[in-house]
This record gives sequence, C-alpha cells and structure tokens, in this order.
Amino acid sequence: MHPVENKILNYLLDKYENSKLSRGENQRAIHIAFPFNKKTMPKYFDESSLEIETIHAAAEQMEREGLVTIAWKNQKPGYIIEKLVLCENHVEEAYEKLGRKPKREAEAHTKQILEQFYQKTQSGVTRSFLSHMIMRLEREQSVKEYLDIMDHRKTEQLIDTLDKVEQNRKECYIREFSIEHFHDSKIFETLIPKICKIFREENEELTGFENEEILAEYQIYKTPGYVYMKGNVQIYSAGKQAADISAFPEGIAVAVVSEEDTPDICPDQTIDKVFTIENLTSFYRFKQEHSLVIYLGGYHNHSRRNLLMQIYQKLPDAQYYHFGDLDAGGFYILEHLKRKTGIPFQMFQMDIETLKKYEDYAKPLTENDKKRLMQLEKMELPDEERKLITYMLQKGIKLEQECISESQ
Repeated sequence: MHPVENKILNYLLDKYENSKLSRGENQRAIHIAFPFNKKTMPKYFDESSLEIETIHAAAEQMEREGLVTIAWKNQKPGYIIEKLVLCENHVEEAYEKLGRKPKREAEAHTKQILEQFYQKTQSGVTRSFLSHMIMRLEREQSVKEYLDIMDHRKTEQLIDTLDKVEQNRKECYIREFSIEHFHDSKIFETLIPKICKIFREENEELTGFENEEILAEYQIYKTPGYVYMKGNVQIYSAGKQAADISAFPEGIAVAVVSEEDTPDICPDQTIDKVFTIENLTSFYRFKQEHSLVIYLGGYHNHSRRNLLMQIYQKLPDAQYYHFGDLDAGGFYILEHLKRKTGIPFQMFQMDIETLKKYEDYAKPLTENDKKRLMQLEKMELPDEERKLITYMLQKGIKLEQECISESQ
C-alpha cells in the first residue's frame, strides 16, 4: 500500500470513529472527507513536486476498490482533487486494508482487560484507576491520556506495573525493581511518569509529590536515602558507636537504606525541641540550642518516617516543629508528616506575621497554587494554619522558606 493511501485512509477512519456515524446515531446526512489543501497534502500543491501523478494514482486506486469517492475540482476528472469522500458501506474493507481494528472493537477489548484486572487485584489505587477507566469507556469518553486502546500489551503492562508498585513491600532501587519484573533494567523508568501521575490522581495524600517521592512511599528508591541531622546526638550502627554528630555543627548525612538498617539514634535528653526542615539551605542556616534538626528534603519517605518515630519514642516530651515553604506544598508536607507519623508537629515560622514581615520577597500565587490551597481549606486543619491559608489566598502570595533570614 502506498504511503498516501495509508495517510488518507487513517485520516478518514479517525474522523469516522469520532463521528456519530460509527455509533449509528447520525440523524442527518453527513460525509466523512479528506480535504486536499496545502496543509493536508503540501506536495500536491508544490509545482516543483513530481508526486502529483503518484497521488492521483493512489486516489484512483482507492476509488476502484470502493473505499472512497473522488471529488474533482469543477467536476473535471484527472484535473485537481478537491477531496476524497469515505464510502461508508465499505468501511470494513478500509480497516482490513490498513490492518487496523475498529475503535469500538479495541475499546471493548480494552474494557475486558481492565475488568479482568479489577477482579484479581485488591490494591486500592489500582482498583480506583481501573474503575475510572472502565466508567469512561462505558460513557464513550477518551482514555488516551493513560491507555492506548490499540496496543493491549502496553495496557496490560501499565496496569500490572501499577499494581506491583502498590503492592511492593520490599525496599529496593528503581533498576532492581525493573530487573525483577521486566528482566530489563530500564523498562520501568519509561513507565514511571504515567504511573506516578495515576497515583497523584487517585490518592489525595500524594497530591504535589514528585515522582521519586511517590515511589519512595512504596519503598522503591532511585538512590540510597540520606537523612541530614544536627544536634547533640549519638548514632549507633550494628551495636557500635558510629558518630557523635554534635562534633559536626553543620550537620551530618546518615544513610537510611531499609527499616532493618536504620541506625540507632540516641539523642541527649537535654534536647527539648525537634525541627524538620524542608529545604537544605535553611537546614544549614538553622540554629537552635537544645534542639535536634532534621532535613527532610521535601516529602518524607517510609525510611525517614521510621527514623522520626524512633526519635519520638526516645524524646516523647520534646516539642516537634516543621519549618517549610509558605505555599501549598509546604502545608501538604506538614499534614502528610502528621498523618503518617502520628507526631504532633506544629508550624514554625509558618504564620501570618512571618508572611507579613517578608512580604516584599513573596511571589504571586499561580492558578494551580490557588486550586491546591482551596483544597487544603476543605481539610481538617488547626485554626492557625487555616487562617494563614485564607490570608494567602486573599493576598494572592506565597513565600519560599529560604527568604526567611533568621530562624530563632
């Protein structure tokens, strides 16, 4: 088949599938046509092109096969083609010529695949996603944002991978996960953007998470996790003293690879405050006496939470604070921290007074910022946090943590 025939027939079938004709719902006479113009067929209108006769031959061949009808300009056959009109009674032959499945058949098969996965998985996010995709197909709505209905192998691969990520209970690296499930170290990485987008869409708790942070929630890591700390703390590993981090005034990074390998943190009992810091620059600058300071690096993962809960068990009477950006992301991190650890974190320098003090450094809220802050307003929040969010929406501003000059 000539490339011109392939292009024209695929165009006509795409239009046919998106019309009411394909569903038998058409109430008036309409025709599916491929218009000939400089945009759709540039070489046909290029006087230096040698392909005009080839295009005519391809069009006439399709007409002989009963697939299209040629509309010639000024009704002069062999002169200039105005458009090719699809012969609706021969649509099946057009599909057969292209080796293409009808859209409705592909959608039905895709729906069957999704229903089979729905029956055999118990994973909450995966089932929710499957339910939404099945519903969209039943309503004849598009699912192409996530699924290619013409490639069932890719659909099965995506759903199976989503389910395996959600069910993963073994700490591993991205490439290890890929080798285990695909026998290839790189395939999983190609699926990560779409997989993580689904997690954000289907799990409200993961709103605003970066891809690596989402995977870390399921104990899949790109590199070993490190926790930066500073304060009067002794660290033990395998029963031996590994470090006295008070000797490092700017802090020290501790590798936290798995729950079993989490080091034993022994804070001095004079510590009465524990701070988690969202950004590294602020962590380096932060100074508070009788305090343990921990850099979260954005959202906290499973291993970091284990370490925080270990500290909480040893310092149950200390006050716990979170210091982050005064934006939607900062508030989501704080709320996620409280829910996942059970530690009663309070806001530190995340209040209206601080925002007013550094208002000259504030940035305007984007539309996405406003949407996320309004979602936060609907959550159960402490009054102080809710008032700050309302103020930010009224003023239309946000503030990066690094703009706050002194933390004491």
